[in-house]
Amino acid sequence: MSRIAFLACACCCLIAGVPADEIQPAVSQPAGNNPPLEFTKWSGRINVPDPVAISLDNHGRAYVTQTQRRKLQDLDLREHREWTADDLSLQSIDDKRAFYHRTLAPGNEAASAKHIGDLNSDGHHDYRDLMVVSEKIHRLEDSDGDGTADAITTFADDFRTEVTGIAAGVLADGDTVYATIAPDVWKLRDTDGDGVADDRELLATGFGLHIAYGGHDMHGLTVGPDGKIYWSIGDKAISVMSKEGRRFHYPNQGGVMRCNPDGTDFEVFAHGLRNVQEPTFDQFGNLFGVDNDSDNEGEKERFVYIVRGMDAGWRFNYQLRESRYNPWMAEGIWETYHEGQPAHVIPPISYSIDGPAGCAFNPGTALSPVWRDYFFLTGAPNGNQIAFQVQPDGASFRMVNEQTIGNGIPLVGINFGPDGALYGVDWGGGYPLNQTGAVWKIDDPASANSDIRAQVRELLGRGLKNQETAALVGLLSHADQRIRLNAQFELVNRNAVGELIRTATAHEEQLAGIHAVWGLGQLARQGSQPALTKLTHLLVDNDPEIVAQAVRVIGDLKSFNGRLLLSILANKSPRVQFAVASALGDHPTPDAVPSLVEFSKTLRMSDTYLRFALVRALASCAASDQLQSMRESDSELLRLAAVVALRQQASPLVVDFLYDKSEVVATDAARAIHDDFSIPAALPELAEALTDPVYHNEAFLRRASARTFGWGSRNMRCESRSLPRVLRRHRS
Repeated sequence: MSRIAFLACACCCLIAGVPADEIQPAVSQPAGNNPPLEFTKWSGRINVPDPVAISLDNHGRAYVTQTQRRKLQDLDLREHREWTADDLSLQSIDDKRAFYHRTLAPGNEAASAKHIGDLNSDGHHDYRDLMVVSEKIHRLEDSDGDGTADAITTFADDFRTEVTGIAAGVLADGDTVYATIAPDVWKLRDTDGDGVADDRELLATGFGLHIAYGGHDMHGLTVGPDGKIYWSIGDKAISVMSKEGRRFHYPNQGGVMRCNPDGTDFEVFAHGLRNVQEPTFDQFGNLFGVDNDSDNEGEKERFVYIVRGMDAGWRFNYQLRESRYNPWMAEGIWETYHEGQPAHVIPPISYSIDGPAGCAFNPGTALSPVWRDYFFLTGAPNGNQIAFQVQPDGASFRMVNEQTIGNGIPLVGINFGPDGALYGVDWGGGYPLNQTGAVWKIDDPASANSDIRAQVRELLGRGLKNQETAALVGLLSHADQRIRLNAQFELVNRNAVGELIRTATAHEEQLAGIHAVWGLGQLARQGSQPALTKLTHLLVDNDPEIVAQAVRVIGDLKSFNGRLLLSILANKSPRVQFAVASALGDHPTPDAVPSLVEFSKTLRMSDTYLRFALVRALASCAASDQLQSMRESDSELLRLAAVVALRQQASPLVVDFLYDKSEVVATDAARAIHDDFSIPAALPELAEALTDPVYHNEAFLRRASARTFGWGSRNMRCESRSLPRVLRRHRS
């Protein structure tokens, strides 16, 4: 049973950590089929208090977040159960703040004392006691180069409003440090070189609107292949107004977000996640993460391939169903694909270890060659660490070569350093907070001084701004992903469109071509017509991976003629098919509908990613009445896709599928009408379906009624005239 990545440990036991004042000897841990890796305490005798996340800059300095507010001032709903209904009703950070001000108002001493201590020592218990302790970001440095940190300074603090969560994510990127401290994403700079952030900019706000469970915070900051900043949040939820004035409102869901480094073009990239802590990209720009389970008996953590627009199916209100009907468990939403699973959900690839927390992908030259293309995952509080790889499986992937690399040290956040070692933070003793902790270094000592690792360290430390353009082009094929990305970004900064076009065309090195495509995508978003023209030409490239990457970056453009994509929808590569259908969701054209119908004939129900892309395209390209007409199709898959597309359109025409001959299709029509914000205009028809004597699909009745009222297999029926009102009152 998961404990939500050490931060959310619900028990009061101590974890077998390492005292901060004790330097441990190097220890070798089991490594499955590969040589063992060595664990050493890089922080040495320095105490690193209650660390959560870590990121190393290109000079090897480690930025580590410290939480002091967890459960003390960032409260946990499990310890305040009487607030459950109120917490579920919160729809914004302003709602959360107002709730605290109302419930913990000055003068309401008896009630407030049950929930909060007198932390500001003013003799009273009220919401002002939530504003005392600050989250912090520390910087550690090995100034003498002996392999052990010898200095720690506070880089940033003063994060302590009444609605401030914990500092759970940090990213050092060039001269900028990003931090996720709900409800805010911060951009921090040290402009005078004294080791303290003196420039602070708010990039985005509106995260963590529920009290919810401790540990379900914002984490996982990373730079994507598109140059955007990505991060995740647990199911404390999202309600954000972007800088462009667009609202993103997912009040019961976790997700993955992204924006430009200046905070523009914010979007929720994926949603319906429970608590993916550190999503990470592979060398092809695919995003993966491991999601925590909800502590239900028999449930497991889930390895997920995270794609744009996906719904992974989790809702925070499922956590609170207790003995009532819980769709997450009863309908197998959490499971890998099975027949009858809700069709709006993309299920996980496979299952994984308890308490997944830190996750990082080998950039290519780290550790040793045997660990190339491996992901590394920590499980806390049990202190397990594993490594694994992925292999393509149609439009998706499967996990392979999983092996244990360590156990006993409860690492939370992890990240690779410029020296090629993997670094992780240890919460030094466990729950509750005890102001101790450490940073561990994981490495293969036989390769620590290899020529390639020394070269990478030197290049990252020196930076690429002074490199000749021709040299930057050569670095697009470097063995290390960080060097390739930095070269790509510098070429984009120089508007080197010609060099990127030639590299994308050359076919000498596939990875160089892919980075060139990503760079062209960045320039096309900035308005470069030559870059856009080249991307269009690449749609007929001989390499399916280059085609898929070109289509993917086209999908991110603000405008594109979707008709140009139709000719490659029938490409034999599932990755290309997925990219094309997904891009049609962003660049709709009515002309695509016949091709999408034909495409659906090639799919199986188990092709979950291709089916998702089909739905996304149909929801954008087809009018509601066109989707409604698909109820006459002989294809169960197409009818199901039409239902989910109508769900995405919030169209009441989905009611026509309630009496479908397929239980799968009819049940998903009921889900579409009922779930989330519901489709109010269709609720009366759903009520009629629940009680209509002509309707004989008892399995549908059982699921639809139980989903609506939280009932099991009994007491399913009530008067149809009262159902619309009750549906509205009880919708999940």
